[in-house]
Amino acid sequence: MNARTTSISRRFLTSVGLLSIAVTLIAFGAAFVAFQQELEGREIGYLRDYVTQRANQEERRFTDLATLHRDAGAAMKVRMAQLSDSETNRLFDQYFPLKTDGTRRSLDAAFDGQAKADGDYLYGVGAFIRDGAHVPMVEKKALVAAYQVVPRFGESAVTRYDNFYFFTPGTRLVMFAPGRPDKLMFYRHVAPADLDISGEEMSRITGLAANPTRAIRCTSLQRLLQDNVGERLATGCMTPVDVEGRHLGAFGSSIELSGYFMRAIRDTSRGAVNLITTGNGELIAYPGFATPGKAPEATLAAYEKDMGLKALIAEIKAQKSPRGVVRTPDGKYIIAYGQLRGPDWYFLIRYPASAVTMAAARSAAWILVLGLIAALFQGLLVMGMARKVIGAPLQTLARFADNRRRDPQGPTPVAEIAELEAIEARPDEIGALARALLAARREATLVMDDLEDRVRARTAELERANQEKSRFLANMSHELRTPLNGVVAVSETLAREQTTARGKELAELISSSGRLLEQVLTDILDFSKIEAGELRLESGVFDAQTLVNRIGALHAESAALKGLDLDWSVDEAAAGAWQGDAVRITQILSNLLSNAVKFTHDGGITIHVGRREHGLAFSVSDTGIGFDAEAGARLFRRFEQADASITRRFGGTGLGLAICRSLAELMGGTILAASNPGEGSTFVVTLPLEPAQVVGEEDATPAAEAEVEGIHVLLAEDHPTNQRVVRLILEAAGVRLDVVETGVAALERLSVQAYDVVLMDMQMPEMDGLTATQRLRERERIMGATRTPVIMLTANALDEHVQASLAAGADAHLSKPVRADSLLAAIAAALEPGEVELAEAG
Repeated sequence: MNARTTSISRRFLTSVGLLSIAVTLIAFGAAFVAFQQELEGREIGYLRDYVTQRANQEERRFTDLATLHRDAGAAMKVRMAQLSDSETNRLFDQYFPLKTDGTRRSLDAAFDGQAKADGDYLYGVGAFIRDGAHVPMVEKKALVAAYQVVPRFGESAVTRYDNFYFFTPGTRLVMFAPGRPDKLMFYRHVAPADLDISGEEMSRITGLAANPTRAIRCTSLQRLLQDNVGERLATGCMTPVDVEGRHLGAFGSSIELSGYFMRAIRDTSRGAVNLITTGNGELIAYPGFATPGKAPEATLAAYEKDMGLKALIAEIKAQKSPRGVVRTPDGKYIIAYGQLRGPDWYFLIRYPASAVTMAAARSAAWILVLGLIAALFQGLLVMGMARKVIGAPLQTLARFADNRRRDPQGPTPVAEIAELEAIEARPDEIGALARALLAARREATLVMDDLEDRVRARTAELERANQEKSRFLANMSHELRTPLNGVVAVSETLAREQTTARGKELAELISSSGRLLEQVLTDILDFSKIEAGELRLESGVFDAQTLVNRIGALHAESAALKGLDLDWSVDEAAAGAWQGDAVRITQILSNLLSNAVKFTHDGGITIHVGRREHGLAFSVSDTGIGFDAEAGARLFRRFEQADASITRRFGGTGLGLAICRSLAELMGGTILAASNPGEGSTFVVTLPLEPAQVVGEEDATPAAEAEVEGIHVLLAEDHPTNQRVVRLILEAAGVRLDVVETGVAALERLSVQAYDVVLMDMQMPEMDGLTATQRLRERERIMGATRTPVIMLTANALDEHVQASLAAGADAHLSKPVRADSLLAAIAAALEPGEVELAEAG
């Protein structure tokens, strides 16, 4: 130890002497401050908990109403989806007959009470529809559905809310209010034909611009219309209803609030005062109020002077928390607040800060006890000083050394670095130890920096390799699908034109080989996306029975060709609507069924769907060749089959079951296989799915052949083979076809000639299909021209290509190789009004 090193013991004894003198002087003051802060903290914590409880209690009336509105909106949308246009017009005329003044109003029997044909009883309903001869179909459906929904939900809440109604911005309203003294005569008979509520507050606060979060909103306080005596106040609370992103209307109810205010102000804790203000700091209710919402100017001035009400509300808003505790600007009061989010009011509990101070002063008597035990405190402080001077630095150094031992490359926190630097600057033994550790730390840092540089370089190489892989897959997909398009489409056309059995057999062999090659390509691309983590699941509502019917019908023909029986069934407990990715579930089951048909020579195949505790179990059983336990262990590995002879005898990439397992695991499920050689196999896929609302059944039988004869189609395609393929398919169906080779030529042709449908290749010289489609849509928008359906017909089949097509304005995306029935069906769908869906068509 050199001469500059200072003795730790000397510094320690000096510190002990100074602390012994100081401890008695500061003990009394420290104890008083500690008690005051502790009591104040407890009181503030109590106020925070109390206001949270009270605010939740006061807000429940609005949150319950919001839930009721949302449930009513969901029920209305279900009914709208089931209404055809003709049924809508019939019910619209029945519910709301047209009056001579151009309005539509409900029948008097709807309010007075009438028995319906289905045994139900309707009462308490009034409706007013402005300009009843010009109501859009979507609003007609909404009003017909509301006529059915409003009474049902209104009955469930009739004891809590004054009324329940649905209205549109176009002054069209259906209301349930059986207890109203005016019996809704205003809407049923009195309201003028030009009644307009579009500028009223109730319409403004439900619009998209004023209410982007689509939450419940309430109007300003107003006197009840039917209250001819007294000053009872109410507010109208509305929840918007949107259909496919369009603001359709809102569900609403009126809430009578006079008694509500009285109870909220009366129920308070000892020494506190309850207040209710608007979001602008205007006083609505306070102790001793006579008329809620109309505080006299003198009262307002008194509260403003006493607690700075408007500045206080501004500070509360700045907290950006719906519950909390603040102080008034002058520190006179502690204010616990809770936001009532429906009407945007604030429930305030005012507590005098002086009460906390007095409680602390009364508790200061404990300081005498503290003085008596000051000697004990001195001993404790000596121990604390020893820890600070000796123990804490050593602990810091030991912690640093231990962290480095466990994680040599881990980062050192900024706070710990500052502590180490302070210890290193000490001229004593601990400082010398810290400086030795510093040298070791610097050496380790150099090594770690070198390793990090290597890791970054290697990471960059891997990222470049991954990008090259993605480009390769995209190019491979495009280059393989382009010639495959000619093989598949021409072979299908050739098969239909054959007049001999042998010719038809040879053409179908070419077609089936092409489809097999397409499936191999699709499997490779799907597995690549799964490995890269780029495959995304879509969640929707599907019917279990419909899904199984489709899959069974799809594979029934291939099973029948081999003389196999194919049966499918769905347990009663598993039937109905479920939430999940129906496309990927179909892909899993189709792969399993394809394998079952491939590996089964006699007997049959069975598909069964059963219910599990948290979802569904899909089982596929066959009477095929089976496999042993050793083969089953590697069955779901990529590029592997049960044994090498399987590939030679049956073909395949060995990716089908690997994809099934990956898809099942992405959905949080499992796939298991059980088999014995020669005794068949059973595959069980268990998926965690949630039940959903009932959806309409869809026919699982194939659609009829598309009727497209005589239409005029423009094809933008630069590849001669693809031009010839499309011409063969469409001319055989009686379609008139014009062909251009660039996007520029397509736009020029469309500027002088109207076409029923445009088939657009994605990659063309001069201008690609995406740019041409964007410019076509822009020209249609500027000129107000009729939208021409555009089907993107391309070899680009990845998800990003589909999304790019739809974003550019295409109505569908059809991947090559194109099949005749798929192309004709896509064209027929594009010609049907309202039938074009922005989705991949093939």
